[in-house]
Amino acid sequence: MKRFFLVIAFCFGMVAGFAQDAIDAVQLKNDGNEALRAKDYKKALELFDKAVANWGDNEADNAMIYNAGYCAYKVKAYDKAVKYFDMSIATNYKTSTALLYKANAQLKLGNEEAYVATLNDGLAKSPNDAKFKDRLTKYYLKEGNAFYKKGAAILSQAAADVTAGKYKTTDDQYKQATANAKVEFKKALPLFEKALEIDPTDATAKQLKDACTQAING
Repeated sequence: MKRFFLVIAFCFGMVAGFAQDAIDAVQLKNDGNEALRAKDYKKALELFDKAVANWGDNEADNAMIYNAGYCAYKVKAYDKAVKYFDMSIATNYKTSTALLYKANAQLKLGNEEAYVATLNDGLAKSPNDAKFKDRLTKYYLKEGNAFYKKGAAILSQAAADVTAGKYKTTDDQYKQATANAKVEFKKALPLFEKALEIDPTDATAKQLKDACTQAING
């Protein structure tokens, strides 16, 4: 009988402990919100981290998770920001904004592949969101333009060499240079086409696509 009462007492003690943890977690969250309002992002993140660790099996507080991601982003803890924004996205809480912050955090981490994948995920979820369109279009233009400029530089150098009398346009050196340039233009073309798929009205993408096509077929 004594052992039975000890077991019951132990169980009540565990329940009381879990309840206290939940109370503490709520207080930590509230303190974190206060720090966030004061724009003390470092302190707020520390408090939110502790709150999440002590939250237990209670229903998730989606606003707290999102705020933790925001604070992590503000203090440049980008890995942690991605983690919290993934949690927000999984619960469909402020999904578009969470995806944008997640993408920006991935770009800050130097992971351009993940950045583009996240933006494409955001565009798939919100096809009319101008922010996803703008960032993706700019990315594809930047990447495509790097290849285009490389091809243009090869052609420019070849033309300069012809002018300098190093070889003629009928010589193998010139033919090889133009072939090398076309390789770069062919790399650029699909990137400009992707930009136009997102924004068919983008004048820069149209101009660069036309220039690439002309250079490839010329």
